[in-house]
Amino acid sequence: MTVENQQGNVNKFCFSIELDTTDFDNGFDSNMSASSLQINKIINRSTSHPDLSPVSVNNKSILSPPNFPIIDEDHSAFVLKVYRSDQSFKYFPVHKETTAKQVVMLAITEFGIVDPSRCYSLCEVSVENGVIKQKRLPDHIDNLPERLPVNGRYYLKNNHLTETLVPDHLSHELLREARINFLQLDPLEICAQLTLRDFALFKSIQPTEYIDHIFKLKSLYGIPQLEKFLKLPNQEMYWTITEILRENNVIQRSKVIKHFIKIAKSCKDMKNFNSMFAIISGLDHKSVQRLQSTWERVSDKYKKIFETRVQTAMET
Repeated sequence: MTVENQQGNVNKFCFSIELDTTDFDNGFDSNMSASSLQINKIINRSTSHPDLSPVSVNNKSILSPPNFPIIDEDHSAFVLKVYRSDQSFKYFPVHKETTAKQVVMLAITEFGIVDPSRCYSLCEVSVENGVIKQKRLPDHIDNLPERLPVNGRYYLKNNHLTETLVPDHLSHELLREARINFLQLDPLEICAQLTLRDFALFKSIQPTEYIDHIFKLKSLYGIPQLEKFLKLPNQEMYWTITEILRENNVIQRSKVIKHFIKIAKSCKDMKNFNSMFAIISGLDHKSVQRLQSTWERVSDKYKKIFETRVQTAMET
């Protein structure tokens, strides 16, 4: 083989390498562009302005396959209490999206039932005006924790049996469970629920709502969530006033005031200043402050806590 032929073969070899590399680069770019498109679809953009996207992207949302459900780690779980006809019960951790069918499957497993899940359904039992009402829930229904009334229970029912889930002599128990006094509620739990509700609404506010509100713009989306959030302090303030004034007994009314002071303190400790200021404003309202005989029954300890919170609110 001559030198020229060898040189020609080398050139052909180099050319083939360049072609292979080019194909690889093109394939790599196409894969990257496809991945980028997939990532762009996964990223949650602003509802009010699609061009706005979060600064950070969850790694799970990028690495997960297209059909793989993305789990929100911030999604808080509920606990559901499910009874059987023998009045035994078990607790089940559920989410807002958990369906009645899924609860039935969980209950069958926990209660040790060997029959298939199609033989059972989830029923809602409540008492209204002394009458027991029983309602079978559709399998696809969700939001079960918030759907249940105060005087209601969830029961696991066998579809092939005609059975009374709540006997007449137990109806008074459901009525008793429905009678919840404000003073029976733990102040820390009330504070936690206020904080969760406020934060859920705050998190739903779109970025452009602030811009529209500050510059008085009239966009198509508007400021629906921001308006709801701005109304929260007034709602919580008048809730405080209403709970105090609706109590006719002076001693009980002083306990309600003390309870609200505890809630305000818990809100401060939990750094929920929005609710703290709202409750303090309610306690400092003239319709509450004029109740001299009631405030005389509030201990100096709680009066001092209240005065400290008022001073904090005035300095802020």
